Amino acid sequence: MKKLAPNSGKLKFYLFDMAAKYDKCEYCGSSERERRVTVGLRIKGNLDIFENVPVGVCQKCGERYFRGPVLEHLEELVSHKEFFKEKIQVPRF
Repeated sequence: MKKLAPNSGKLKFYLFDMAAKYDKCEYCGSSERERRVTVGLRIKGNLDIFENVPVGVCQKCGERYFRGPVLEHLEELVSHKEFFKEKIQVPRF
């Protein structure tokens, strides 16, 4: 598992506009609000953990909505392993 340092390297999430507009939740119809969350993505058999990721979160049911540029940025970060802060072992059961 790899964890991205919030202040490491050139690629940072603060570049994304925190005032982004989101549609209504497609599951419950409630409004969404942008939050900074920790996201775990399993890519090519590795679990990558990213902190401080901007996502839209439904105020009622908690469903998360990722904007396209944020997902593209996560994929770019995965390809630049030098930006990861640390690597730890996670036991499998």
